[in-house]
Amino acid sequence: MIPLLLIIIAAVSYFLGTLSSGRLLATYVLHKPLHTRGSGYVGYAAMAHAFGQKWGYALLGADILKSLVAVMIGSLLMMIPGDGFPVVGRLFAGFCLVLGDAYPFQFKFRGGKGVLPLMVALWLADWRVGLLATGVLIVLIALTQYMSLASLCACLTGVIAVWIFVSAEQMKGMCGFLVLFSFLAILWRHRGNILKLLDKKEPKINWGRRPENRIREDDF
Repeated sequence: MIPLLLIIIAAVSYFLGTLSSGRLLATYVLHKPLHTRGSGYVGYAAMAHAFGQKWGYALLGADILKSLVAVMIGSLLMMIPGDGFPVVGRLFAGFCLVLGDAYPFQFKFRGGKGVLPLMVALWLADWRVGLLATGVLIVLIALTQYMSLASLCACLTGVIAVWIFVSAEQMKGMCGFLVLFSFLAILWRHRGNILKLLDKKEPKINWGRRPENRIREDDF
């Protein structure tokens, strides 16, 4: 029973992770073409550049919604067995979401960075874990203005916090490794950003300034 449920969770979560909210909004809501470079995967930066900040926020909202749906499906399915572990279902769904967001099959396995899906999974796994990770994200963005650095540190905080707050009865080891594997996938997707940070070439967030006249991958 449990292996079958995990397969269903993996398939649903990965598929939802691959859905490009930017393309869906541009095509079916705005009814306007969205010209992109590279893989064609659309993140927040591309959406905000093309249609304005409010549609960038709409994209983030859609990404949060699809992540919530996937994580809740994972939780509900893992509650079917009498001795099921819903927290494992949430974090396993989060891991598959990260893979779908970072490596979407329809965009030649070149997608986003996977941060937002993991943050949603952390919040639903344990609000204390989500709060700590989000707090680190906000503080580091404010202090450094490097989205990539803040995102990586927030995800690493989530890994540590899961080991602290998830109880042994909820399979702490399994939950910890799921978040760790999610973090490693996100870390790999940020390898270019890490090199730029080391070379002091990573661009900072342009607070209130006109966005650059090009499309860049978004850190979420």
